[in-house]
Amino acid sequence: MTIRASEYFIFNNEYSTNYGIKNCNIQSGMQEETFIHSREILSIQIKGKESPYLQYIKPSPLKLSVTLMFEDGFNFDKLNNLAYLLNQPYYVPMIFSEDLHKIYYVLLSDDSNLNHNCLNQGYVTLTFITNSPYSFSSIYESPLYDLTINPTYTDIEFINSGFVNCTPELYLKKIGNGNFSLVNLSDSGKEFKFTNLVDGEEISINNELKIIITSLLATNRYDNFNFNFLSINRGKNILRVTGTAIFKFRYQFKFLS
Repeated sequence: MTIRASEYFIFNNEYSTNYGIKNCNIQSGMQEETFIHSREILSIQIKGKESPYLQYIKPSPLKLSVTLMFEDGFNFDKLNNLAYLLNQPYYVPMIFSEDLHKIYYVLLSDDSNLNHNCLNQGYVTLTFITNSPYSFSSIYESPLYDLTINPTYTDIEFINSGFVNCTPELYLKKIGNGNFSLVNLSDSGKEFKFTNLVDGEEISINNELKIIITSLLATNRYDNFNFNFLSINRGKNILRVTGTAIFKFRYQFKFLS
């Protein structure tokens, strides 16, 4: 993280400099920042066994502590405008100037304090909580893959430049009746597969939320899916495509800090 080193930030597509504020540090010497998200570890102690049995590890959302300084002092309007900007009812993107390729999706949490000298000069301390243990890249879209040109056994390359698995959205238009599958040759041949799709049918799959939407009315495509939602490993992946379709991916990479 380079939040402490950032002079300005972009919050919900608004530049902090437009509000007369800068990101600042009020402590001298070494600066402390979160390196990796905290984790909740759930384990069970079994009688006769010295080591506990690990059940699962639950990563916690990141917390970002920020201090904002008013460059030319503050007044009633400046404080109101800043409060209106920050007090959002849902997670919004936040980007810091020293790391513009990373996006945090944040909500204001905990106490926020105005510290001043009674002369309308001072700073605000804030805490944001993120929607995830990770920061994110920008949103990318793949090329449009048209399998009407080469309808069987087409290999495509997907490079996950993040630090953890990528779960892309997939937008698919089936050409001709039949099946469609993606086999990850770089991940033990894991297969993502639909059967008995209809010519001209359009499907969108959110692999993160496990949501499948089809253009066909009164049709449930979960019954035609093998429930191996796409999760692309870090690094280079080769996906073998079977079935005639036109499709593309939409995705973000995830980073640990």
